[in-house]
Amino acid sequence: MKVFQSAFGWKAESYFPLDDTTRITITTMKRSSGLITTSVTGSRKEGEMWYWTICKDYSMTWGVSKSIRATQKTVADQQKTVLDQLDKIKAEVVAFYEQLRETT
Repeated sequence: MKVFQSAFGWKAESYFPLDDTTRITITTMKRSSGLITTSVTGSRKEGEMWYWTICKDYSMTWGVSKSIRATQKTVADQQKTVLDQLDKIKAEVVAFYEQLRETT
C-alpha cells in the first residue's frame, strides 16, 4: 500500500496482478462529495500501458465513509479495511472477467 499526498489530498493506492495482462487497483481518496471512498478497478495491459475501459473492465466502490478531514490516517485505515477483503475482491473480479469472456 502506497499512501501519499496528491494535488487533491491524501490518497492510498495498491496494485495486485491477476495475470500477465490484468491487474486490480484499489484506491482510497476524498471525493468532491466530501465522502472518502475506496474504489476497486480492473485494468488490462496493452503493450506497456494499462487501460481501463467502461463496461469492459471491473469497477466497484468497496468502501465509503464520511470524515471532516481526509487525513493520512483515515485514508490509510479505510484502505486497510478494504484490503482485508482482498480474497473476496479477487474472486469477484476474476468472476467478472470470466463472465465477460463468455459473453464476447
